[in-house]
Amino acid sequence: MINNKQKLNIYLTIFILLVILTSVMFLSLRNNKIKNINLNYNNNYRQNSKKNEEIKSIMVKPINKDDNYQGNLDAPVQLIIYCDFECPFCLRFLDTINKVKEEFKDKVVIAYRHYILDTHENSFSAALASECAAEQGKFWDMHDKLFQDNNENNFNIDEFKKDAQDLGLEKLKFENCLENEKYKDKIKSQMEEAKNIGVIGTPHIFINGENVIGAYPFEDFIFSNGDKEQGVKNIILKYIK
Repeated sequence: MINNKQKLNIYLTIFILLVILTSVMFLSLRNNKIKNINLNYNNNYRQNSKKNEEIKSIMVKPINKDDNYQGNLDAPVQLIIYCDFECPFCLRFLDTINKVKEEFKDKVVIAYRHYILDTHENSFSAALASECAAEQGKFWDMHDKLFQDNNENNFNIDEFKKDAQDLGLEKLKFENCLENEKYKDKIKSQMEEAKNIGVIGTPHIFINGENVIGAYPFEDFIFSNGDKEQGVKNIILKYIK
């Protein structure tokens, strides 16, 4: 005969198993939802790309000395990224960009241009922070810091100021630049240019003028509908071979 203590242990075991089962189901549903969101993002952007095939590469302003860029302006491939530091898809695309730099080195010049989404409340401040850091020669260092803040869900102006200190920027100069929105016009100008060439979200990339819309991976991939698509690596190779 089962005593009260044994009954309690049985009930407790059943309760723990139910909690574990519920947690597993929740995580599975969450991961599937995230996966579907990412697939839908690229699929929707792909459809928008087909609708805007009339956009010609000549409409994209080439990378120039006024851009924040990495590489040689004479490189055979220009890769322009319209992005938002708070965007989760731009964060995802960062892995692709790092692979591009590692694989192609001086054959690709990369420029970052601002396209801020209305739904991201701290994106404009982040863009200002990046430009104020650029003023002191640290755009790409701040670029990496801001995406790290994004990844760590610690995305706010106080953290941007801390990033500046970590990078050894002159505190007063940086904070005055940030608070006075010194580079507001530059950021707004890039956003207006982006809209005029069909950019509607981030990341939106141009590789030698070719539209690459969404967080494309480095390698080739397959859309959820079964269509095969070139990754960034093979798109770049078209312009090098």
